[in-house]
Amino acid sequence: MNGKFGIMAAAGLAALALAGCGSKDDAKDGAPKSIEQVKKEAEKLVKPEPGEYRQVMEIKSLEVPGMPKEAAEQMKGAMKASQEGTFCLTKADADRGFKDMFNDVGKGNQCTYSKFDVDGGALDAQMECQSQQAGKAVMKMKGTVTEKGSDVTIAMDTNGGPPPMGTMKMTMHMTTTRLGDCKAK
Repeated sequence: MNGKFGIMAAAGLAALALAGCGSKDDAKDGAPKSIEQVKKEAEKLVKPEPGEYRQVMEIKSLEVPGMPKEAAEQMKGAMKASQEGTFCLTKADADRGFKDMFNDVGKGNQCTYSKFDVDGGALDAQMECQSQQAGKAVMKMKGTVTEKGSDVTIAMDTNGGPPPMGTMKMTMHMTTTRLGDCKAK
């Protein structure tokens, strides 16, 4: 699926350049899930309708221990503002559903999903990534995905990376809403 719409269900994955995959039904004893298992689970998500979508991302919380107070406040102020944009989802993109958003998963990082559950339109996932450059990151995604949009909360906890953001906790809320048909160009 193209990058514009892949964000709809896995907003944090694309936005934070972290990746990895899995599905609870195929895992044994809490073992990490494979990319194929996550793709299979992602296929359970409803396919989106083609059309124009508005996407809004808001940083709900940001904690960076050890960062100078002024720098932390400036960073929080810059990141707290909502980011909003629109994009056109083609019929071809919509027909592929969400499973293709995992095609580039894990490149450059050691990432796995300890959880990737789909129940109806509900998504509940947890991913862990480890890299020498960025340290360890745990990302939790929870929300809903429908034919006409999504509402997903992403919580990320990182540690072991280089300063100033080597240790950070952040929560984002992302919504995507279908506005109607794509506008002619």
